[in-house]
Amino acid sequence: MVSRSVLEQTGQLDQWGDYIPQPQSQDPSTANTAQQTCWLNQFSALKISGPDAERFLQGQLTCNMTDITTRSVFHGACCTAKGRIVANFNISFDGENYWLILPTLSAEVLEKHLQKYKVFFKTTLENCTQSHLILGQWNESEAGAAIHTKEYHQLSLSNNRSFLIVSDLSELEYTLSPSINWRLADINEGIYYVEGAQIEQWIPQHISWHNVNGISFNKGCYTGQEIIARLQYLGKAKKALQHYQGAINSKTIDGISESTNLTSEGLISAQQLFDEGGKNKAEVLIIRNHNSLESATASTEFGSESIIDILVVGQGENPPKILYLTETNEFPLTLQNLPYTDLKEV
Repeated sequence: MVSRSVLEQTGQLDQWGDYIPQPQSQDPSTANTAQQTCWLNQFSALKISGPDAERFLQGQLTCNMTDITTRSVFHGACCTAKGRIVANFNISFDGENYWLILPTLSAEVLEKHLQKYKVFFKTTLENCTQSHLILGQWNESEAGAAIHTKEYHQLSLSNNRSFLIVSDLSELEYTLSPSINWRLADINEGIYYVEGAQIEQWIPQHISWHNVNGISFNKGCYTGQEIIARLQYLGKAKKALQHYQGAINSKTIDGISESTNLTSEGLISAQQLFDEGGKNKAEVLIIRNHNSLESATASTEFGSESIIDILVVGQGENPPKILYLTETNEFPLTLQNLPYTDLKEV
């Protein structure tokens, strides 16, 4: 049985707020991702229904609601009149309800935002944070395909990763892995969901939402469309989503690990990346760190290596190959390729 209360009592949260199941039988960095299921404790679902739901959402979201069927999944976003993202999500339709999966904090913001516009529509919004759980599962699936049953709703993001929406107290059984593995996969695939301070900061193209078909440029009018379309057809985005990666080493002396000058608090609070001259070149969106495979499988007197993965919004054209986590050129980070970007030597 999958129960929120049991999961909370038997697991714990890491420094990022990601869920770690207990007991944990395997180090996250060495886990076989092809066989994993994670409880995405920082994600929730919004359920939107009613006779006017499609028409209402068509005027609010970047995706084309007429394209969404019971067998399909789309990326989408809801924006302000200035084209800034209130929330972005994955969306599907089960025949009666539209299901949106997004970070819990963003679900609360989006619900309040949409409530302001639905006065003249026969539409119901329900925040399912307490009634349903969001799982992330590596499985064989078709990208963009959906499966809706009485037990679960499966929204496939790629050919090997799917969201699962299950009710709290579901009878389905899962062996869970740390949810940081899912967040790392998002970073590697260039998928970012705005939350917290990032809400209403970015136009969809800034987080490369157009590269994952999260914007329809063929649908009718929706809030923010003028700004988004103008950037697509009449201009060029000066900012884009990028993935940077680096390593931090720690030494082990007399059995005690001495870390580098970068503390956990410093890593969590990082907001920018800098060039060699100490100039801010990118805004940090999400950071995760984890042990390298070598460090996870071998313990030596020379210490261990921790890998840092970061998604940022940086300059759109010719982004620097190397940026730094501090203004003093400490902790270099190297630009990585994303699935939808031109391949570069990294």
